[in-house]
Amino acid sequence: MSKEHQFVITNPELCIGCKACEKACVKEGVKRGKLGIPRVRVFKVEKTSSTNQCRQCDDAPCAVVCPSGALQNLGDFVHINEHLCVGCALCTVACPYGAISLDCTGVFGFEHDRDDLSQPGFPNIAVKCDICDGRVEGSACVEACPKGAIVMLDFKNEHKFGKKLKDTANMENFIHAISGKKVDLSELTPKPKP
Repeated sequence: MSKEHQFVITNPELCIGCKACEKACVKEGVKRGKLGIPRVRVFKVEKTSSTNQCRQCDDAPCAVVCPSGALQNLGDFVHINEHLCVGCALCTVACPYGAISLDCTGVFGFEHDRDDLSQPGFPNIAVKCDICDGRVEGSACVEACPKGAIVMLDFKNEHKFGKKLKDTANMENFIHAISGKKVDLSELTPKPKP
């Protein structure tokens, strides 16, 4: 695989569907001045859980179709400037992973219900993962996962794992299946206590 952009992905064999990643995403987004909306979404299909978030496509079809320049293909990821988004939804159609959604911003001090959300004063904007750009520790969801199921893949082989990763063999196989490259995570395996 010749992918250049780093992206966050979940190993469904390790995910338990607890939504700790969603909570960490909202908390970190608000800290960085973003809307308090999760950019990673947990979904369950029968007995399997996983997440869906932006794969930071190298060719960024969402940014190509964005008429306002809110989505831009920058360096190692696809950046979104929520203040420039006009809510046209072209990016949601262009995204091959269904990883961009529209959500509405509210007007402070105004009570509303679902019927009001399409009215003036409640603009829709695109919401997508930005890999917690600027966060020194890396993506908040990777750090928050209690099973270590979430990994930030970096095709310069500088993958980032949560501290709670226990099943390194499973994660090695998962990364190999996605990237085609073998990785050795033996240094992340917890050492038995003497």
